[in-house]
Amino acid sequence: MSTLPTQFSVSLRSWPLSDGGPSKTLPSLIQRINSQRGGFLDLDEDELREEIAREEAGAGTEPGAGEDDDAASLEEGEEKLDRVKELATARDEMLAQIEYAMFALDFVSLLISKDQPNQASLSISPFLREHVGMGTLGADKVQTSKVTEAQREDNKRIAKGWKIQNLNKTADSILASATRLEKEIELETAYWKQVLTISENGWAICRLPTEKHTLGVRFGFSEAGPIFKNRSLAALRREPDGSISLDQGLAPSEPQSVRVRIYSNGEQTGCSIMPSAITDAAPVEARIRQARNAIFEAELWHELSRESRTLQAMGVRCKGDTIICPISPAKDVVLDLVILDSYAPEPSGNDDKLAEGISLALHLLQSYAHRQNFVRRTKPPGPLTSFKRTSAPYALLRYLITRANHQATLSRVHTLFHGICSILTTVSHLPRLNCTVTEPPSELPPNLTATETTVVALFEQIQAQVTVSLSDSCTLSMKIRTSRYPLSTSNFNLSLEPANCVLQESCRPPGIVDQWYKAYDYILFVTSCALASSFTSLPTGNEEASAEGNSTPASRWEPTTRPHIIRLVRPNQDMRQQLRSKQASFSLTPVSPPGGKNMQSGLKLRVNWECIGDLSERPSTALEHLDPGEALAWKVAKGEGFYEWIIMEGENEVVGRGASGREGSLGLDTPIKSLKEVMELAAST
Repeated sequence: MSTLPTQFSVSLRSWPLSDGGPSKTLPSLIQRINSQRGGFLDLDEDELREEIAREEAGAGTEPGAGEDDDAASLEEGEEKLDRVKELATARDEMLAQIEYAMFALDFVSLLISKDQPNQASLSISPFLREHVGMGTLGADKVQTSKVTEAQREDNKRIAKGWKIQNLNKTADSILASATRLEKEIELETAYWKQVLTISENGWAICRLPTEKHTLGVRFGFSEAGPIFKNRSLAALRREPDGSISLDQGLAPSEPQSVRVRIYSNGEQTGCSIMPSAITDAAPVEARIRQARNAIFEAELWHELSRESRTLQAMGVRCKGDTIICPISPAKDVVLDLVILDSYAPEPSGNDDKLAEGISLALHLLQSYAHRQNFVRRTKPPGPLTSFKRTSAPYALLRYLITRANHQATLSRVHTLFHGICSILTTVSHLPRLNCTVTEPPSELPPNLTATETTVVALFEQIQAQVTVSLSDSCTLSMKIRTSRYPLSTSNFNLSLEPANCVLQESCRPPGIVDQWYKAYDYILFVTSCALASSFTSLPTGNEEASAEGNSTPASRWEPTTRPHIIRLVRPNQDMRQQLRSKQASFSLTPVSPPGGKNMQSGLKLRVNWECIGDLSERPSTALEHLDPGEALAWKVAKGEGFYEWIIMEGENEVVGRGASGREGSLGLDTPIKSLKEVMELAAST
């Protein structure tokens, strides 16, 4: 190899033919074809064969030609055919060699294009430059590997060990994945089972608006306010053990409730029952129910706070985190929102049932307000206006105050007629006064549910009817109706039935009055007039003497222009006796205890009889103390006197006392007399 020259030239030209002459070489043949035939484009194999055949046929017809010429012509034709084949074969070989050379040139140009792009761009083909690009292929010189056969075998064993180790890891990973998948299936099964239970129990399951891949539950109320409606959606997230955790987001998750307390004269006497907080280990449905109750209580407290600001004129006031609402002169309702986790139970009191009833009423009214929102939402909208419609606070405390005022009015009515009936029963008045308190049938709208019917009956149509039989022919009727607006006051519709009764003209009812004291005064006055009227048709005790044969006519009581005053009439009286005629007055008035500051805490029925005419003696007209045992003295004229029956509020015993003038003497602390006995005494003295 060392004897070779350093520069060795290689020729890419094809070898000449074996019998090559100047006329048999390829360039010469190409030149002849171009000059004789005009190039290869005008050549046709069939025409050449016909031409050769014609030449052979023409040569055979010449005279004197022999067998030698025929043989020469045949040999020449075969030689020409061999040349054509050789020419075609040489052409194909040449084209193939050119193609190989072009491939080699492109390969070498592409190989050096990374290091010498300028030189390679001169020889690389446009096709390769466009589709492959310059610098795509490169070459570098590396050292020959020094790895021995033993090392190759060792490397094969190492590679085999790595493959086995990786296969073992793959198998272990597949087994661990299968175990994890089986556990995941169990956890998912437990999760979806709880979700299905929640859905079957009526809770609405949906996707979270901000997390499409997370399920949530709606536990609020569709007709609640916008603030609380948006906070009534919680995510149902899966815990590592498969249980469901309730994620309420930014909404407060601690349980809370509105507490109702009753204060009597500044001391707590009752408290509503508060629910117990649910632990995290409780079922998910119980936690959803607690979240629903918490959002309901939060809305209730919000509406109570809004409404309390509009009821200052009715005595409602806010003090710190509490709302104070008076329901009677001696009792207040105190409302506040407490956290159940840190709540300690209150001691029991006498008004616990009242507090629990008020709490239940507030919750019913809140649900009723939601139902009213639904009714308004389903109605056709009103005309468009430029004024913005604002939502008024729910009427919760107003309903409560209205019902409390109505109950207080009924309590006053019961107290009044209890005292009147007790006094008239004690005085043995006939006919007995009967008092009946009923609720007139309510005119409820159609298509109401049971809850709506209850709420409307309790709070919307608050009315009652009192019927008092004053006599056999006269009845007092009083319809009581308490309205919510403007100040939750009661009005009283007083009437006498029938229309032609005796007291219709003398004690004309006032109709509808809006204040209790007016109805109170009229009831006392008409009862006094009914008592006076009951004696105008009865004879005095002298009628018995007339029945025994005495010729003296009986004395009678006759009505006067004042319906509660009657006059004693004796027949056959001279002028002086007529001047000393008597009259009796009936009065039913309230009384107050000593130091009571005019508190109406009792009733007093008083009968006064006195002489009418020019007399200087006048009877006492009032009692200043209640105790009939005190040593008192009145100057009562002869033939005059009074008697009164007193009953105090909250007591069932009637106290009677009176005085009459008999020849200047005074009678005190007499036993309780009947009304008939008193009237006989008045007629006889």
